[in-house]
Amino acid sequence: MKKIDFFTSDDKIKIAYYCWLPEEEPIGIVQISHGMAEFAERYDNFAKFLNKHRIAVYANDHRGHGKTAGSIDNLGYFAKENGWIKVVTDMRILTRVIRQDYPGLPVILLGHSMGSFLARTYITLYDDISGVILSGTAAQPKAMIVAGRFLSIFQSISNKDTDPSPFFDNMSFGAFNKPFEKEGPMSWLSRDKKAVQKYVDDPYCGFICTLGMFKDLFYGLNYISKKQHNQWIRFTLPIYIVAGSEDPVGNKGKGPEKVGEMYRQCQLEDVTVTIFEDMRHEILNEVGKEKVYEDLLEWIIHHI
Repeated sequence: MKKIDFFTSDDKIKIAYYCWLPEEEPIGIVQISHGMAEFAERYDNFAKFLNKHRIAVYANDHRGHGKTAGSIDNLGYFAKENGWIKVVTDMRILTRVIRQDYPGLPVILLGHSMGSFLARTYITLYDDISGVILSGTAAQPKAMIVAGRFLSIFQSISNKDTDPSPFFDNMSFGAFNKPFEKEGPMSWLSRDKKAVQKYVDDPYCGFICTLGMFKDLFYGLNYISKKQHNQWIRFTLPIYIVAGSEDPVGNKGKGPEKVGEMYRQCQLEDVTVTIFEDMRHEILNEVGKEKVYEDLLEWIIHHI
């Protein structure tokens, strides 16, 4: 059973969230943090799969996305100030909603792409979940993060934070698709042409995010790149990092491997990295996604 509801953020914003509930009493919860320029309901197939195995799923639409944004005119913007931390705080409120609905059940946080960066921030600030799955994550060079932050601040001189930023969109989404551009727009996401076309056709996907959101993103990337922040993570927290071998966001698997090694250097005891051969960025929407589903389910069952 799927239903949609809303909670109120700390700064009084209505945040939309979905919950998919199994027919039987759940044995655990997966909380999903979706990526940039998409929305929570895109995880419907995976959520229904988990429901069949008595796993409940919760996922909110981040600020500037999906039903939280409301109209298309509001897409791609977090907040006037501290947008990144506000989105992470929203995720924490959803965790508390889950705790109220199912006290005592373990919660696994799954973050995809930008959602993985948010999840990586979350676990440095809060210690209230049983495990983390990071899908399509990356380890950007510090020089790139510094340059991105500088350029975004410089552009604020002549542009509003609420203005869409074709410049940063082309630097990110445009660059990711270059190796696959002969196959069409957004082909970097998946080899499944139907899944890609569905994304392209959806007005709530693939939109150009605002300058303000890119500034927030660079803040988040800078935050999670610092070892002193990651040393705050509970050393017994299980982390599972998954990605496609052809994912340009993760530099074809190199980025996720670096993230895993960084966590091990921070003395985390249970860090696993799996790179799925030939898959691109959205491994949950890829050709052969059934293997990914089963793999994640096995890890989730083991850690709840």
